[in-house]
Amino acid sequence: MKKLVIALTMLAAGQAALAQPWSFTKIVDSKTVIPGSTEKFDGATSFQYVSVYADRVAFLGQAKSGNGYGVYEWQSGVGRTIANKNTVVPGGNTKIQVYHEINATSRGVTFYAAAPDNSGVFYEDGTSLGHVADRMDSIPDGNGKFTGIEFRHHSVGTSTAFAGRNDASGQPFGIYRSDDGVLSRIADKTMSPPNRSDLFSFFGEGRLSGNTTCFTGGTASGYQGIIRHEGGVLTTLVDNTMSLPNGKMISSLGDVRPYQSEIAFQAYGGPDHQYIARKAGDSIEVLVDALADPPGPSESFNGINEIDYQNGVLIFGANDYAIYTNYGGELQRVVGPGDIIDGKRVILASMGDHGFDGTTAAFWVIFEGDSSFSHDRAIYTVTIPAPGAAGLVFSCTMLALGRGRRTASGGQRAAGGGWGP
Repeated sequence: MKKLVIALTMLAAGQAALAQPWSFTKIVDSKTVIPGSTEKFDGATSFQYVSVYADRVAFLGQAKSGNGYGVYEWQSGVGRTIANKNTVVPGGNTKIQVYHEINATSRGVTFYAAAPDNSGVFYEDGTSLGHVADRMDSIPDGNGKFTGIEFRHHSVGTSTAFAGRNDASGQPFGIYRSDDGVLSRIADKTMSPPNRSDLFSFFGEGRLSGNTTCFTGGTASGYQGIIRHEGGVLTTLVDNTMSLPNGKMISSLGDVRPYQSEIAFQAYGGPDHQYIARKAGDSIEVLVDALADPPGPSESFNGINEIDYQNGVLIFGANDYAIYTNYGGELQRVVGPGDIIDGKRVILASMGDHGFDGTTAAFWVIFEGDSSFSHDRAIYTVTIPAPGAAGLVFSCTMLALGRGRRTASGGQRAAGGGWGP
């Protein structure tokens, strides 16, 4: 009764939900047959670049034989081929040889592809293939056509942020945007960061949020900033002249993830001290200190790699091969080594650049026993609802009081408590 009173008090106070007994849904695994083939997704490169939008999951797949290499989409248990090595590259006459970076969107799927006579970012809308930006396009506000398009990109609907250059004409590397086929320049190395005279010398990945494009950029002098482009105007949001709330000076900056008027971003307070922070208005808040103890069995995050931020929720992958979220205001482990899913022990969990759509997260896992001869891997999704979902705190609190935490398909967590062995 005392525990029940405490639980109800927590509910009434509106405190953060307890760590979730996350429920995972398997999308495909190494035994799933590749569409249009008799072979399976048992290749070493299968399930990289996992992306999700609503009930659609897109990913890179391949059979152990090397056949079936391409981009696939799964929806409601049904798979289809987006493009593979039999696909002729849009705008060219040769077949695609290389795929990278996949992004599921409301329009369909965008992906990077390279063939002998063309390369760039392309889309598939369920009916046909089209191009976002490739080597046939003239560089907006620049010289010549693109000779190179970077594979990292970010798409929302019919808009895409990407990076490209022209080596032959001396057109320097820059960040660009395509809005339903109309290309525009965001920033390139002929330009300076706001309120500075020195030129950009490098850029990070561009990310979209409505009509704005955010990116990390820096100069040869060591200056780094997170820059917003809107209406042709560049504005600095964060730079390495600022401090974090704990007093640590920002020494360098990593990826940025804008959501409406906020951004989440990676920052360093020294060469080996990594953070994830959030900026809303003029306020900066540290969400994750990579040197702090992670929730669950890991002794260290070992650094942070992919991050995403949607609907006020952060989700990220760390170098301890686990995935975490701050859902409900509490840092929680979603999945990682030692967890049991479908009766199998996970040894690695990884999310991609576009593995969270604000409600659903998609990731791939490697199970214990996986080797170069027998691949045992799978893609799963998990629902991470927007904060404030009715009844969620109460239901999760009662679950935590009523029984030990369990994994997907009712599998009991390994002995030892917490998230892991």
